[in-house]
Amino acid sequence: MSRSTVVVHGATGIQGSPVVRPLLAAGHHVRAVVRRNSASGLPAGAEPVFADLSVPASLADAYAGADAVIVQLPLVFAADAAVPQAEAVLGALKGAGVPRAVFNTGGPPVTEPTGVPFVDARALLAAELPSVVDVAAVVGPAFTYMENLAGPWSLPLVAAGEIAYPLPAELPVPWLALDDLAAAIVELVTDPAPPPLRIVSGPQALTGDRAAAELAAALGHKLRWRTVEPQEYERMLAPHLGPEAAAGVAAAYTPPPPGTPPPPTPDPALIRTGTTTLHEWATRQDWRS
Repeated sequence: MSRSTVVVHGATGIQGSPVVRPLLAAGHHVRAVVRRNSASGLPAGAEPVFADLSVPASLADAYAGADAVIVQLPLVFAADAAVPQAEAVLGALKGAGVPRAVFNTGGPPVTEPTGVPFVDARALLAAELPSVVDVAAVVGPAFTYMENLAGPWSLPLVAAGEIAYPLPAELPVPWLALDDLAAAIVELVTDPAPPPLRIVSGPQALTGDRAAAELAAALGHKLRWRTVEPQEYERMLAPHLGPEAAAGVAAAYTPPPPGTPPPPTPDPALIRTGTTTLHEWATRQDWRS
């Protein structure tokens, strides 16, 4: 797809803004979906368009005449909102006759509903997307993001010499930079025949101690890894994300009950490996809290 009109959800957010910049640089017309009075921070050249996921008509207006839509659902966990938002997007895509859509799941892609509205909304959108657009692609990280280590809930601790995260220290984690996820999304938007599913992984699988060493080398001071319980992580997140989102995010890190079968290993052909190392990423961040 050459220079086209692309609608981007979450364009002012941490995941959407890295997608807007390369699209603009490639000459695409970007419509940035924003809530009212929230267009500040958009890159120059992006056109803000108001849309509300709870108002399907506003989505249809935002999508009218678009060549592609990049969908990202917000951190909504309430049963009466999460799934209806996914349904509204699907209805608007179909109603506006959008020919192509890329759905960024925001977390490891899911294929089956679980009874958790946040997950079920994503499973629904991923499953139904091919039935409402001609070209559909779903993309998500293999695990988690480097940017979580620089979130406002983490910055003071990192400055004090500690990474507090709800993952076992011995677990090798393929930390992913959001710029690498954005590059994969832009590829899917412009690929004449994109794969229906793309999983994006970081270039290194690092244990907690190794991740701490990589950050320490970049920041120039000692760091240690400390595994925290999901409940503690929830308390860290709550002042910044709000109680509902904090509880939902923390729940995603709760280990499954004993005996739960592990998730299937993804087909290696579906995986795109990013190029940004944790050390390289860390040198580009503003670590002032």
